[in-house]
Amino acid sequence: MKVLITGGAGNIGSRLAASLIRRGDKVVVLDVNSEPLYPTPEFSKADVCAGGVDDRDLVMATVAETRPDSIFHLAAILSGGAEQDPERTWRVNLEGTRNVLEAAVAAGVNRVVFTSTIATYGAGVPEPVNEHTPQWPSGLYGATKVAGERLGVYYHLRHGLDFRGVRLGAMVAPDAPVGGAASAFVCELYARAVQCGAYRLDVYPTTQLPVVWVDDVVHALVGLHDADGSMLRHRVYNIAAGTPSVQAMADAVVRRIPDVKIEFVPDPVRAPIVDSWPSAMDVSASHDDWGWHPAFDLEQMTDQVLREVRERDAETGR
Repeated sequence: MKVLITGGAGNIGSRLAASLIRRGDKVVVLDVNSEPLYPTPEFSKADVCAGGVDDRDLVMATVAETRPDSIFHLAAILSGGAEQDPERTWRVNLEGTRNVLEAAVAAGVNRVVFTSTIATYGAGVPEPVNEHTPQWPSGLYGATKVAGERLGVYYHLRHGLDFRGVRLGAMVAPDAPVGGAASAFVCELYARAVQCGAYRLDVYPTTQLPVVWVDDVVHALVGLHDADGSMLRHRVYNIAAGTPSVQAMADAVVRRIPDVKIEFVPDPVRAPIVDSWPSAMDVSASHDDWGWHPAFDLEQMTDQVLREVRERDAETGR
């Protein structure tokens, strides 16, 4: 299978590319960054095209020339960056998504898999949120992702495009995502604990949010892509592993690094954004329809992310 991954050099995309290449797929990456955030020998086998999805001509030409069987559309401006640069966010998240869908239809691409977010729900909705919960986001990032979901469903209904998506909780990884995510602290906490012995959290300690380890996200994307379409009841599925408080995440780090100094200094903009997200996600539809189960809970992902940070720093001499 030939696959195009937009945002393919990022946290999820670089690992997804490596996973697909390992199983024998040919991968083309479209990203504004040419160097992967998570470098692997497999990623070096991908064809990398430099550019952004907001460049309509580039997207149309790339899809037309590479003729992928499927597209994983991961490119986006994230929550914190969205509030700082709304105009660029509109271009990348909305026009960029439309460009990808238009190019897919024009080139006869079989399937588009989209990454969405818990930020589409907003505050005041019944919890745990599920695939039927109304989506009333309070931030621009969530609003553009709701629009992307609905646009994908429109292209499914209007053009017969096999559009599928995952709606992610806060993702834990050794590196914070590029693009200014309000949830970047769930990655930065671990790296700073190892590298600096200290970290200042800019959110409330009492905030609870669904989290998921990055490799579980990759498995979800591949699993949903490969799933029998007749078994899918939804176009977009919730993905999360657990719902710890931020204090519980910090405590898990302290248990492993007793000397670390962690403090809470909530940011007046970022903290309310994170606190507005639902504290629990119902992921039973993903289990039931296509067999996805997270392999990592909070304790396991804490062990894994600290191990990866240490191994990476040892290799790079940090």
